[in-house]
Amino acid sequence: MTIGNALTRAALLIALTVSNAAVPFPAAADCSFSSDGRLTTVTVQSCEVIDGRTNKDVLKYAGGPQKNETIQKLYTGALVTVERGGKWMYPSSEANPCKKFPNSAQVKVLAYRTCCDSGPWGKCVFGGKWLGDVDGKPLNAWQ
Repeated sequence: MTIGNALTRAALLIALTVSNAAVPFPAAADCSFSSDGRLTTVTVQSCEVIDGRTNKDVLKYAGGPQKNETIQKLYTGALVTVERGGKWMYPSSEANPCKKFPNSAQVKVLAYRTCCDSGPWGKCVFGGKWLGDVDGKPLNAWQ
């Protein structure tokens, strides 16, 4: 190996090391987790009852050609904001699904995640995060 090749390799190694250090640590895709429900406790910050047939955010990102009864049902229920966890959707046909999520309460639920690496569409309108009852029917979080 010549000195020129050695210097080139050293320069490339340094450039690679510097470029890797510049990438934020959690650089994994949203799809790196299991979508199976995981038992967790959430601390509720707020809860809003929404209807998938009329909610402007749902219609903006899951309307048009994707607008169907299944999507509308998924986005009808409670939109729960949790401490340090953003917004989670709790699908429900109950008149007041927020009664399960009083402000500041800690609630045991099953948490489901949808792969949302392509933006807020379909099941990803509110980030693809879903809540289900511990003793309830599992949610299908896959796209």
